[in-house]
Amino acid sequence: MLTGFLAAQTPDDQNTFRLGQAFEQSGEFERAVQMYENLFHKDSSNYVYFDALRRCYVQLKNYDGALALSYSRFQKTPFDFTLQASIGGLYSSAGKEMQADSVWNVVLHSANKNQMYYRAVANEQTNLRLFDKAIATYKRGRSDSGDPNLFANELAYLYSFMMDYENGVREYLLLLRQNELQFDFIQSRLAQIVSKNDGLIAALKIVGEEVSAHQTIPLLRLQMWLFMEDKHYNDAFTTAKKIEQIFNSSGTEIFQFAERIFREGEFTVAANAYQLALKNGPTMPFASLAKFGYARCVEELSARGDSSLSTKKGETTSLLETQPSFSGAMALYQTLAKDYPYSNVGANSLYRIGWIRYKQLFDLDGALQMFDSIMILTPNSPTAITVLSSIGDIYVTQGKLDDATQKFRAMNNSSVATPDQKTFAQYRLAEIQFFKSNFDSALTVLQPLTQNLKADESNDALLLQYFITENQFQFHDALKSYAHAELLARQMKVSEAIKEFSNVVEVYPTAPLADDALIKKAEYSLQLHQYDFALAAYQKLLDEYKNSIEKDKTQFKIGELYQYYLTDKQKAIQAYEVILEKYPYSLFAEEARKRIRHLRGDAI
Repeated sequence: MLTGFLAAQTPDDQNTFRLGQAFEQSGEFERAVQMYENLFHKDSSNYVYFDALRRCYVQLKNYDGALALSYSRFQKTPFDFTLQASIGGLYSSAGKEMQADSVWNVVLHSANKNQMYYRAVANEQTNLRLFDKAIATYKRGRSDSGDPNLFANELAYLYSFMMDYENGVREYLLLLRQNELQFDFIQSRLAQIVSKNDGLIAALKIVGEEVSAHQTIPLLRLQMWLFMEDKHYNDAFTTAKKIEQIFNSSGTEIFQFAERIFREGEFTVAANAYQLALKNGPTMPFASLAKFGYARCVEELSARGDSSLSTKKGETTSLLETQPSFSGAMALYQTLAKDYPYSNVGANSLYRIGWIRYKQLFDLDGALQMFDSIMILTPNSPTAITVLSSIGDIYVTQGKLDDATQKFRAMNNSSVATPDQKTFAQYRLAEIQFFKSNFDSALTVLQPLTQNLKADESNDALLLQYFITENQFQFHDALKSYAHAELLARQMKVSEAIKEFSNVVEVYPTAPLADDALIKKAEYSLQLHQYDFALAAYQKLLDEYKNSIEKDKTQFKIGELYQYYLTDKQKAIQAYEVILEKYPYSLFAEEARKRIRHLRGDAI
């Protein structure tokens, strides 16, 4: 558009206009006005010149000049309602509200139900932040046209901006009533309202009122989503069941709801939803996934010691055992592996059995047996790469570092492994070399990871690379002891690891890694509930390692120890206050401030 306009100008006019634009963009409006006035006097019919000159007059608050210019233009184009609306805007900017309202009323009086007239005036009012007037203009247009749904989107936006959430939601529901295909758009707009607590309360109220009058599927979906946003998951489940009754999806709707609730970590509600989905659609394609989802809920509730799911006689899929044996979850997984062999569900079920044996029961040989069976039955399944990783980790735990190396190499060389899985395997290979005190080899493996900053492991790789480089030459033996302590911790030999970290501090107190060893000693002492030992380690770092870069982190850890482990509120507050006093620019300062307010019960 502008290119064609410039082509129609003389070279001198082009240069003058561009110079005016340059002055305007740099904020030199007086000089820009000189350029634009020269051009406008030469060609007063040119809209681009007119608009540029008016724009600069407004910037200079020369409203009389802008009004005179606009009226001159309006005499030549008396039907330009947009220009007429902008004249009202100029009066308003000049503080002449009565004249502004008078001009806008003239525009609206001549609208003859044309929506564009109302939009022109309301847009001008909105740009001037006269939101109440813009709302009144749109409502007048709705009344004049006799269309109660007109301008719903514009009104919804204005109401929301003014924090009148109830009316904003009402307008969005008008949009939904006009066209249910706009559901995603409306939900995205409502998300901005719901992100505020007052907005969520208003949305629940208005949508609830609408649902009472019209139980349509889109409205019920909105209500279900709002209940989930409000963390009222049982209410969301009730609404999901209503949708299922209307939609009659043979359980598909409930299954999708169960999947969403599972991701929210609400395993009791999710388990009940999976069961209902199976009841409504026992032969549907999702049946195996629903059974697996239910088993996952049983596992998670077992880990929590939650017995909220009751066992009903004759319902084999409602079994829930919450004892440390995880027998209920494992029985379900075994049934799934038997019923769906050579499938992803079967492979994932075997994997979950192996994972429970590994992480929950520390039955390493039993876990390996499960993982090996997956590699035999479904060697090319998506689960296989994850299985290789878990086997490698178990071998590290067992001290079989060479066997672990083979598994992580196989994972790294696999054609089906993702780039993220490959970089994870590479980092594990570097760790193994670190555990074996082959520090040069570890650095070689880490090198490509430190250059690939997009990889998830790049930050850990950089930290390990720096840690090795900082210590390996002058404190090689200290680094070996530290690496051995880390391996002991990985092997769940926590008491031995603590002793080794203590030995590092005692024998090599001047090593750069000594403060790191103290932090590790404290962290593992917490695992054994040895809170006094943890506190002593933290305090030793603060007292004896004045130049440590970990002092602010250590002080924050002391606050956490008092807050979460010793439940001493006052000492926790005092510990966090030290961060604000001594380390005001620390990354932990803002979080420390929040925790102080929380512990004091202050309004946040």
